[in-house]
Formats: sequence, structure tokens, C-alpha cells
Amino acid sequence: MLLTKLSPVDTSTYQTPKFIQDLKHLHVLFQQATGELVVTDELGVEPNWNIYFYLGRLVYATGGKHRVRRLARAIRQHSQNVNIQNLLDNADPTVEAWELKVIEKAIQEHQLTTEQARAVIQASIHEVFYSLSEQKQPKSSWKPLEALPFKPIVALSAMQTLDNIVVVQQKWQQSGLSHVQNMIQGFSFDLAPYVAKPDQLQIMLDADAISSKTYQSLKKILNGTNTLWDLAIIMHCSLIAVMRSLLPFVVDGIVAFREIQDWASPNWKLPSQPVKLPNRGLIACIDDSPQVGVEMRRILEPLGYEVLAITEPLQSVSTLLERKPDLIFLDLIMPNTNGYELCTFLRKTTTFQEIPIVILTGRDGMIDRVRAKMSGSSDFLSKPPDPSKVLQILRKFLKNAEAE
Repeated sequence: MLLTKLSPVDTSTYQTPKFIQDLKHLHVLFQQATGELVVTDELGVEPNWNIYFYLGRLVYATGGKHRVRRLARAIRQHSQNVNIQNLLDNADPTVEAWELKVIEKAIQEHQLTTEQARAVIQASIHEVFYSLSEQKQPKSSWKPLEALPFKPIVALSAMQTLDNIVVVQQKWQQSGLSHVQNMIQGFSFDLAPYVAKPDQLQIMLDADAISSKTYQSLKKILNGTNTLWDLAIIMHCSLIAVMRSLLPFVVDGIVAFREIQDWASPNWKLPSQPVKLPNRGLIACIDDSPQVGVEMRRILEPLGYEVLAITEPLQSVSTLLERKPDLIFLDLIMPNTNGYELCTFLRKTTTFQEIPIVILTGRDGMIDRVRAKMSGSSDFLSKPPDPSKVLQILRKFLKNAEAE
């Protein structure tokens, strides 16, 4: 949680996470926009993340597996006098960005000052951004809004927020703790550490390897109900300090990690699970511009298609071989290669000889169409993609598109 006031670090070995790259690119495209950026994990199995912008300024971020825990942590960090359980009992989690309603209520009831509320929101945003930057291949979809479903309390620079996250990640890398993530399957700061070998911990106490105070502290806080994020607040220290204190016990197998559920109030009346759309197939979109992938998701995902957006054309072949999409949209002009060459190469591969390949381009001339046909493409689509024309392509090449 404690993510600020870190000194500059060596950046020579740091690789900018995909989420940060994508958000910086989208920020250039939507500098003055109001809307919501919906982010999903690579496999689409975790709850969505929702990031809200007002006139290009960052105003809120939420979502993920532990949004209630995150809110409670942020409030606890900036105010010790708030009755968090009471606020949660009276919340409506079915409302979009419901946490802000909780914060507004706390302000009205003088449980939080406006300054404290701003600090709570900023802490929540920082944690969301850090969690997203840990995702390997997150998918982003931009949804423009005429108005936000809430009144903004903060208006932050998205770029400055991202820069702060980069500094924190670099600090983590420089601390030498990165190897911990390789030791723990599915590592994230949402995992809860617990004492897996209490007998071994007792042996360390008996051998004076740890003090009685350390022994009691470990048994108390490592109870399997506090995540690493929670421990940073409980222990009043950074995540780096938390992991350093646990590292010897993790290496010895005394401390292990497990996933835990988010909090929920017994007063909440949660809706039944929404009906899932039919899975009509996988559509690949190979384009070096993330925005094209965003547009394709906006068009195709509501119809039940999964969209595989690929922005690195030279890495696309291995990804396509692994996922085997039902149709491929292929950009014509890309760094290091072009759509004609890649299409010709794909057609020489047995796996892609029958898969429809549609060339995407802003150059819609007769010569381009002839050359696209000669390279083995199935059709030609102008950019930016028009929803009606995309659907025409689906109906033309995919049997299960007839119900659209």
C-alpha cells in the first residue's frame, strides 16, 4: 500500500509493464476524454478493473478480486476513527463505483475530512495501478461516457501516477526480492501468508533463532486472513519491508501463501450471476496500434466473441499457433514487417491455410486490394473498423455469425 516517497533507482534493467505502455498510449489518444477504461486479465477469469477519467484526468480506479479489502485498507491507513463495518453494511455494491458513495457518506457524517477522502481515493488508485502493472498481458477496452456516474473528488495526472508506480516497481526489483515471485506459484500481493509449519517455528523459538516477541507476532498476524497488502498497513511499513521480514521463513517453507476471499457484508443483497454470452469463437487482431484492438473488442465482445489483440507482429505467429483463432484481422503497415508478407507466410503454414485472413488498412486502393488478394488474404477492410462492415465480414466467413 505505501507506494510513495521512494528514491530514484537504476532503470537499466527495468521493462515497462504492458498495462503502463497501453495506458500511456491511450492517454495520448484520449487526452481530454471522459470515459471508463475496462481492463481484464490475460485469461479473463478475474473480475474486471475499472478506471475512470474526466476530461483526461484520472478520477478513480477500482475492481479486481479484493475491492472491499482495498477500500477498508485505504480508510484504515488515513483515518483510525471510521466505523468501516457500519459504512459497508449500508453500502450498495450493485451500484457502479459504489466505493465513492461510501466515501461521500463518510464525509457527510464527518467520519472523513475531504482531505482524508482524497488520500483514500489516491491510495486505492495507486494499489489498482500497481496490481495491473503486475499483470502479464492485460486487455484494455475504452468506453466513452457523456458523464460519470459519480461526482469526482480528485483529478489526478494519469502519467504522474504511472511514473510513481514505475518507481515503486523499480525499487522492488532493486531490492532483490523479485526471485520471491518465482518461488511462489501465482504470486501477487493479494495472497495471504500463513504459518504452514508451526512445529518448525516452535523449534526456532526453542533454539533462540527467533525471539519470543517475533514468535508471538508471527503467529498473530500470519493467520491466513491478512493479505500482503493488509500486512503493510498493519505493520506500518512498505511491501518491501514486509517481504524482507518474511523471506527467511518463506525460504525454509515455514510460511506459505494462499488465496482468500474478499470481504462482504451480511446486509448486502447481491444480484444473481449475469447470463454469460455464448462463446462464438476467437478473433485475432494483429495491429501495432492498441487502439485498433480496443475498437475490435468494443465491437465483437458484446456479440460473444473473444478478441485476441496482438501488437507485436513478429511474435504473432507463435501466439496464433497456440490459440488457433477462427478469423484473423491483419494490419497492412507495421514495424519490421507488413500485412502482405505476414499473410503470405501464414498461408504457407498448414494451420492457417483455411482460416479467413482479412487485411486491415487505411489505404483502400485497387492496387492494395489486388496485392492483398495475391498474398492470400480473404478480404479487405478499411480502418478505422466500422461496426457494420466488421459484422459483414463475420457473416461472410463464420457460420455462427448468422444469428447476429
